[in-house]
Amino acid sequence: MDELQKSLIGFGAIIVSIVLVYVGLLWYLKVKRRMNENKMLTMNLVIKYKSFLEYLAYQDKKNRNYYLFLVKVNHLNLVENSFNDHVVRNYLTMVVKELSVYLPFGGKVAQTNQRDTFIIYYPALEEDPIILGKQFKMLAQKTYHENGVHIRKSNSISVVDKNDLRGLSNALVSSVRHLGEPTLYDTSKHPFSEEYLSLADKLKSAKLELKSTYVETIKVNKTKEVYNEVVINELSMLNFLNKLPNIDQAWVNMYFVEYILNRLYLNNIYATISLPVLLSSLESDVFVDYLELIAKSNQFLLENIVISLKLSTVKNEEQVIKNILILSNLGIKISLDLDDINQSIYNQIQKYHIKRIEVDKVLMNHSLIPELLYFSKVNHIEVLYQTNEKNLDEHSLNVTHITKDLVELNLDKQKRGRK
Repeated sequence: MDELQKSLIGFGAIIVSIVLVYVGLLWYLKVKRRMNENKMLTMNLVIKYKSFLEYLAYQDKKNRNYYLFLVKVNHLNLVENSFNDHVVRNYLTMVVKELSVYLPFGGKVAQTNQRDTFIIYYPALEEDPIILGKQFKMLAQKTYHENGVHIRKSNSISVVDKNDLRGLSNALVSSVRHLGEPTLYDTSKHPFSEEYLSLADKLKSAKLELKSTYVETIKVNKTKEVYNEVVINELSMLNFLNKLPNIDQAWVNMYFVEYILNRLYLNNIYATISLPVLLSSLESDVFVDYLELIAKSNQFLLENIVISLKLSTVKNEEQVIKNILILSNLGIKISLDLDDINQSIYNQIQKYHIKRIEVDKVLMNHSLIPELLYFSKVNHIEVLYQTNEKNLDEHSLNVTHITKDLVELNLDKQKRGRK
């Protein structure tokens, strides 16, 4: 066999090897594609986030239409600070299972890299995404109850009709800022917000202190009531909120309200309680539903709640008054925390259906206080005197209520709530 024949045989062997490798590669790719198809078709409803992203890419490759939802458990850190991690995991497991109940064939749900947030793939079936979002909200708000632990949380939700995870996250921020209102992503309305992310991180690490004081009803010393204030990094709630952008004040305000309810619940405080609320927080369409949910989830009756209104700038006064009327019809008392005494106060008392006013030592020495106290007495408006002074002649003050002793609260992590 000469050198030419050897070269031809070697060349032929190379060609055959290449063909075999090519055929083998085609076979491998076909098998891999078939295995991937089977994997996509046989996935469970609840999957890992990495698998979810793979599934999303697969559906995009197939040019499928779908909705993506993000569902965020509002203020999960309040639960994490109150119960052990085993309870928190069980609660989140319940949430994701509830969300999966409403998924059609091909739908998927996964927990994102953020522990408090779940992402949902919903095959588009000509359904209204906002109505779908409200349904997912209801499912995620189901009560977790086990071994004496009772957890029910509000949530925020966003939706987009394409693979746009950044846009979906931006819309979720808008939903949080509007107290959980389902939000369909709009590029012109929902820009990226570093401001929100920074604030959310600061809140988690903020030093919160609940100052609760018993309230005594003058002459009728029977009603048990607790007046509540929150101090954040040694700032009063009002001073803290006034430093924030207006768009973030409402949801942060409700974070503090939920913190109060949660602490009182874990300390088995059964009483009429006051909750500090900015007047501007009442501009939200869903404020009443939000408050009702977090109150009931902490086992407080609405008729045992007093809203202590903190005056702030309002743009939609019509919605504020509408919410106040609804709250009043639910049995919630509206109280106005005064920072000054002037003629506009009388208009505000009438406009906001105020049943109680709150004054401190400075206002009790104001030149116009006699006129205000007389007006209150004639119009059957309660007056709460916020003071820490002892041995006062209460009957000479011309007020109906007065703050007394501090409530002793155990703020350590709890393993059980109310029974």
